[in-house]
Amino acid sequence: MTKVVLITGASKGIGLSCAKIFLKNNYTVINASRTNAKSIKDPYFHFIKTDVSKESDIKKLFETVIKKFKKIDVLICNSGFGRFAKLADSKTKDFDEMFAVNVKGLYLCNRYALKSMLKNKSGTIINISSMAGKNGVATASIYSATKHAVMGLSRSLMAEVRGDNIRVITVCPGSVDTNFFDHPSAGLSSRRDTILSPDDVAESCFLAATLPERALVNEIEIRPLNPAK
Repeated sequence: MTKVVLITGASKGIGLSCAKIFLKNNYTVINASRTNAKSIKDPYFHFIKTDVSKESDIKKLFETVIKKFKKIDVLICNSGFGRFAKLADSKTKDFDEMFAVNVKGLYLCNRYALKSMLKNKSGTIINISSMAGKNGVATASIYSATKHAVMGLSRSLMAEVRGDNIRVITVCPGSVDTNFFDHPSAGLSSRRDTILSPDDVAESCFLAATLPERALVNEIEIRPLNPAK
């Protein structure tokens, strides 16, 4: 039976690159996001419209996937966004919306996926964090806080479920060339040729998900080899 990977936010950026590499390796890929990836035309690529900030959407997503595909072999929680501003200039709305997607949505997807994975005593969860989840970043205090939360959740969950043959892997990229950094406040527009590509991160996710069954890489830090000074 074909393995099934569910990816949140697979219509662009890292999520889209993950979808392509898993499709190339004969997985059934489910894109759970608000928009579909129009660039992929593949019978093994499925779109389920989902707002990960809403538990009702996530509940329906997992019910649909389990009913149709019977299992989830790999979950990649990729959906996330950031707004850049000094804390003094930030808004409560920014805090609420970033935590709703980056933390609550990821938590809910992990929780619902575990229902199937624990039953099957098998599965891999990949949570996309960031180097901002390990460091403080000026003008990104709220975003950084969400990614620190992802690190804490993922490390704790890894300890909880590794004995059930479920791998929890946290991927922490440095700066990646996606539209995440299009805003001038991100300060990356002039050095995009030196930062990571989405494909770089997707390759790391695939390698981590396809390790021998007895092996676990629980955290991956991936950085540009020669970043601009």
